[in-house]
Amino acid sequence: MKRIAPIFAGVSALAAVTVAPMASASSVADFYKDRTVTLIIPFSAGGMYGINGRIMSRYIGRHIPGKPSVVVQHMTGQGGTKAANYFYNAAARDGAIIAELSKDVAVAQVLRPKRVKYDARKINFLGRMQPYAAVLMVWGKLGVNSIEDARKTQVIVANSGKSSHSYMEAALLRHFTGMKLKLVTGYRGAAGMYKAMESGETHARIGAWNSLKAAKPDWLRDKKVSVVVQTGLTKQPDLPNVPLMLDLMPNAEARKMAEVMSLGGPVGWGLSAPPGVPQARVAALRAAFDKMVVDPDFLAEIKKRGVGGKTATGAEVQGYINQTFDVPADLIKKMQKIAGFKS
Repeated sequence: MKRIAPIFAGVSALAAVTVAPMASASSVADFYKDRTVTLIIPFSAGGMYGINGRIMSRYIGRHIPGKPSVVVQHMTGQGGTKAANYFYNAAARDGAIIAELSKDVAVAQVLRPKRVKYDARKINFLGRMQPYAAVLMVWGKLGVNSIEDARKTQVIVANSGKSSHSYMEAALLRHFTGMKLKLVTGYRGAAGMYKAMESGETHARIGAWNSLKAAKPDWLRDKKVSVVVQTGLTKQPDLPNVPLMLDLMPNAEARKMAEVMSLGGPVGWGLSAPPGVPQARVAALRAAFDKMVVDPDFLAEIKKRGVGGKTATGAEVQGYINQTFDVPADLIKKMQKIAGFKS
């Protein structure tokens, strides 16, 4: 019996190892069965966050164990910071609330640490639907079609808040290129900014290139807007003649600042779960995201809508987030000064 006991002990241990994941998967399915998951979107419905968020809400649930229904909740304000603060501090940490956070959730934290109430490094990133690239688009009737034009004519640029990438990028362009950009805030997402441009209340915005193509194809077709500058680390394939913000910077330090503002690009549009969610559920949500982005129905819809791009896993997105915190503190202080805020 003394010889048999270790054998049975080994078998029991092996059984525990093999049964535990099954039990964990079963418990995840039990949690999500007949449950409604809320997907928080930090901007209004009319822009790319709204478009992508609604698309993901339609497909992510079918790949989560238990197949919960998913509903969208828009929580606008402060360039995405309002939603991020709520998500991090007040949202349930059980996996029933997920979010499509701003791509600049980490950039906003390093630039305005006293205004945010979260730590992006502790958020559970589930994956990226597509990366982000932005352009400075100017209403055509203003007659500003180039950098040189914008040095002669004042351009009123709409922004959601000072924590948004658009505000900081416009501040850098104004400071280093001599463009006459007047920055105004308080617009609740792309839809409000587009409306303000059409009415003449503002002239421009810095927003997603894919958003402009998807939401306002007639603006491009009818030349209602001019694309004056593009952001990011490399040019978009379909904008070969539009100058890159990086290339407009006068020196290495200014270029580094522009690079910092591009760190949100690879974070892009995706989904996250709050810190503290049980790891088995986080793993299930990440697996569901990975399955969603290869779902034939999902792929058909993003193709129909003219959106989508290279995807990334949750672990890859987390890596991009962590890179943001390697930016030197003295550079951050200079950027804060240029933008006109202390933190």
